[in-house]
Amino acid sequence: MKRMKVLLAAFLVSMLVILAGCQSVGGLDISKTLADNLTVKSSESKQTLSLEIVPSGTQMSEEEKEMLDLINSFSLTIDHAMMQDASTGSVEGSLSLDGKKLPFHVSVDKKNLILWVEGAKQPISIALDTLYSGYGVDAANLQPTTEQSQQLIKNVGKFLFKNVSNPASISVSSVTDTVYGESLSLQKLHVDIRGDELVGLAKSFLTSVSKDKEGVKELISTLYDVYYPIFKSEVDTLNELSDMGNVDEEVLPFGLGTLNSVIDDKEAAVIYLTNQLQKALNEFLVDYDKDVNEMFTDTPELNELFSKNTVLAMDYMFDKNLNVRKQNIDLTVQIPTTIEAPIKQIKVHSTSEIWNVNKAISANIIDISKGSLAIDLLNANKVTPGTMLRNFDNQSEAYRFIKEDMGVTQKYIYMNTLVDEDYDWYYGYALPIDVNKTKMVPLRYVAEQLDAELKLDASGKQITIIDDLTGSTIVLKNGSNQALVDGKVVKLTEPVMKHDGTYYVPLHFIAKALGSTVQWDNDSKSILIERK
Repeated sequence: MKRMKVLLAAFLVSMLVILAGCQSVGGLDISKTLADNLTVKSSESKQTLSLEIVPSGTQMSEEEKEMLDLINSFSLTIDHAMMQDASTGSVEGSLSLDGKKLPFHVSVDKKNLILWVEGAKQPISIALDTLYSGYGVDAANLQPTTEQSQQLIKNVGKFLFKNVSNPASISVSSVTDTVYGESLSLQKLHVDIRGDELVGLAKSFLTSVSKDKEGVKELISTLYDVYYPIFKSEVDTLNELSDMGNVDEEVLPFGLGTLNSVIDDKEAAVIYLTNQLQKALNEFLVDYDKDVNEMFTDTPELNELFSKNTVLAMDYMFDKNLNVRKQNIDLTVQIPTTIEAPIKQIKVHSTSEIWNVNKAISANIIDISKGSLAIDLLNANKVTPGTMLRNFDNQSEAYRFIKEDMGVTQKYIYMNTLVDEDYDWYYGYALPIDVNKTKMVPLRYVAEQLDAELKLDASGKQITIIDDLTGSTIVLKNGSNQALVDGKVVKLTEPVMKHDGTYYVPLHFIAKALGSTVQWDNDSKSILIERK
């Protein structure tokens, strides 16, 4: 029951993003028009997005006020977005925060997602065509065709808009407005959706879907065409791995029950899934009103969240070809007073203009022929803070943002020092040891936790550590009480030692050498190594 109420609350929130209903207003077929605009093939546009946190009037601490001011200073400006086709596009704009502006440029095609930020020495690239290669899967088999994607988006939009009732406040009027410097005669669709309407709109939508058997079948049929080849490719890959002994056969075939026996037969699978979905909807609707009442009774703060003060207001302006050319969206979310936060409302404001709809457009793809910082998403942990920071001018706003605001260099390492046979397996590191009142810690563990690279020479006696952030080199020798830090001799309180196959070094030496500080928690007998 609790899970059902959570799902119901989530569904009510999601209803805010379904823009309008199925009925025509002022001669405008809203369902068809909105669905058609989901499948625009190409366009150029610009957009702004801003946030506003409205204080509740209760007293705030200085820290809370600073955080509120910081959030309210945020804005996103897209100066020029170019959609060449379903898989190729570019966006140029800037992020503003705390009075500072950070220009950026993003481009994507079938091969790469590329990001450039002002201050970067090279653009950052993510290879999309090799994303699945680590699993031995052909990426082409996991991507729907452009035609399939377009049809899927259109069918989903058509299905949603057809089954949603119009909210109480919806109107169509004729206006003259400017889009990209051009004065146009437009049809303006205005919609207000209030939080206290969502319960009724949600029930109306679910009831309509439960009766729309042909619409559900059409939607599932489209989903099947797009995702069955992907599903089949993954099953075949897992079966191949299973034959090679790399996968436990018990995980196959995904525990899909009855669906397993019909999944390869499209008609049978579509009928089965349609019947299951509508059966579940009908069962859900039986107790819908009761569940809603219980949800609002058990969680009274929802009465404020889903009140008339939570409003999604939208203006969509269409040209004579019924293409969206301008949008204004304002979302106000009422924050329940029971939440211990000094804020009353969260507001989001967005405006956009669109031109050159369905015309020939060439996206501004970022050139990486001269190099880029390549990131493999399957091994993203190999992109260390030092690797990222070295790609930016250390005087740039991007460098400051990544280092200070994002805190990419911050590290907190907790090390237990007490032997506990029940939990030794959990630590994942050799416990520190005491030698002549000097706390000795496992070298490799501490170095790797601080992103440093550790190398052993052929004899296994000389150890070289390269600091990820500074590039400093630390050279140690087993049994020696001296270290070389960037060529300078540093004396150790105790010599490097090998114990139970693990090299140990003095705690304070290695922490300081790698730019960290040490704290001792006497209550838990644990060590905290911190790097800011």
